[in-house]
Amino acid sequence: MPALRPRLTGRAGRRVGAALAGAVLLLPAAVPDLTGQARTEHYGLPAGARLTVADVPRQSLRYQLTEAALGPARLTSLGGRLSERESLSALADGAGPAALAAVNGDFFDIHGTGVPLGPVIRDGQVLKASAEPVRAVGTDRDGLLRRGLVRLAGAVSVGGTPYPLGCLNCRSLRPGLTVFTPDWGGAPRPVRARGPVRQLTVSGGRAVDVREGADGRPVPGDGFVLVAVGRAARALSAVPPGAPVAFRAGQDGDGGTPWDLAIGYRGTLLRKGRVPAFPRTHRYEIREPRTALAWDASGRRLWLLTVDGRSAGSAGLTIAETARLLQRLGARNAVMLDGGGSTEMLARTSPGTMAIVNAPSGGSERPVPNGLALVSPQSRFALRRRPSRASGRPSRASGRSDPAATPGAPALLRRSSLLRLATGAPSRPLR
Repeated sequence: MPALRPRLTGRAGRRVGAALAGAVLLLPAAVPDLTGQARTEHYGLPAGARLTVADVPRQSLRYQLTEAALGPARLTSLGGRLSERESLSALADGAGPAALAAVNGDFFDIHGTGVPLGPVIRDGQVLKASAEPVRAVGTDRDGLLRRGLVRLAGAVSVGGTPYPLGCLNCRSLRPGLTVFTPDWGGAPRPVRARGPVRQLTVSGGRAVDVREGADGRPVPGDGFVLVAVGRAARALSAVPPGAPVAFRAGQDGDGGTPWDLAIGYRGTLLRKGRVPAFPRTHRYEIREPRTALAWDASGRRLWLLTVDGRSAGSAGLTIAETARLLQRLGARNAVMLDGGGSTEMLARTSPGTMAIVNAPSGGSERPVPNGLALVSPQSRFALRRRPSRASGRPSRASGRSDPAATPGAPALLRRSSLLRLATGAPSRPLR
């Protein structure tokens, strides 16, 4: 591997370092000890992307930040079947060597089906949505970041009669018609609902099984399961086995351009550069591990942020503190993704390695149903490390400051898999 060379040196490098330090130092008074100084390491990735690993010991805070311009790189969705959870590392493998960084995605039904709580659109295809609009974040057909609503536009044809489609791969049964496709996965489907229920199992375009109630059987690989609840069940009460059944599912516009990628989120952190007024409740004021997605006014520059928490080295941030950190880093819009034990960031530290660069609060990767990855078609890879803001003695090999050798350097920097790579030691995930 070629020797690592500093990037963003001179005035530009000093501006980046000062901005990051100021962002931490200017957090609200709820963060203990505002006199702490951030120790940061910056790493250049392909396509102009940059990874920052920051440690603020006196504030009990560690965070990781990936920043990139969309165009040279793009955002893509990670995930398989909706109810089948995997580690973020396994999901990122699906993006191949083009993946530069990845974070976990939407909140999900952790104690039940495992499916994401919000809508799911991948490559323009709607995998999970409802006729009721649900907020989402993602990219449009031009690859620009946006926030908006996802609304299912679909219909079902039973014996030649059209009916509106109310839900696609939803985790609960609602009045109307719900379709479950093979994208649902292997988890048991919901079977309980108020009112009469009728189920049609469709294979090869025809109903091969018609019954009262829902049985939760697997979805045929060449078909789907249609569940009717309430008045819709009564309307389909006379449908015989062998009847032709088909459906279509698309996305209804919300005033913006069509979605190419969309996932759900919980909570707006920034809107047009402003921090919302958050409720003064325990949920909003407790410091926790956080994952967030942010972007600028044009939708062409993104920030992926993870904040370590629930540990002696990093307590995490409140929701308002997370918002203000992103605001001071330059973001204009931001949303909260799943946090807690799900919070995780990966970065490509070598052509064949996507390493964990944060410290998952559970001590290991939590299986999740989806995630977001920054990818680039660039085939050449060279990780470049800038000198740390923490002072250290020069390395004999390179003449540059080596924070891993600095007395009293933050544990995150001493143990970082990126620093092991930079100093020639074996690379492995942080623990």
